Amino acid sequence: MRLDFDDTPLDEVKFWSYRACSWFHLEGFIVLESSRKEYVNKVGGEPVHKWTRTNHLVIFNRSVSWDLNVRIMNWVALQCRNTGLSAYVKMQCIKRSSTVRIGSKGNKPPPRIVFRYGQQEGQIAKFRETRRFVLDALGYGKVD
Repeated sequence: MRLDFDDTPLDEVKFWSYRACSWFHLEGFIVLESSRKEYVNKVGGEPVHKWTRTNHLVIFNRSVSWDLNVRIMNWVALQCRNTGLSAYVKMQCIKRSSTVRIGSKGNKPPPRIVFRYGQQEGQIAKFRETRRFVLDALGYGKVD
């Protein structure tokens, strides 16, 4: 069970992850920061305002059926009204699988874990094991 929150602050990601975890008894979750982009407003060539947008992935611990996975993803997307998450859910439904980026993509580094909650020995342990294998094979060394 995975969710992809683009341009969403970590506190908001954690809020919706807690709600989904509690409502659907998903045992626990991890939040990964998949990318970060800094923006700068300039006036006359001088920076006057800087801000950062982050993209986060959420992976839940409990294994669920595809039907329940689709229900949970849609429930969260409808509740939080996040258009990026809604687009992610539509793509997962079209592909009929949940995907998450493990390694680097272009100039983006591999996603890194920024928050953990609850149990971690189910799907999260499997994800972390696969992630370590892939990143070791790609030569990233210690990442987590």
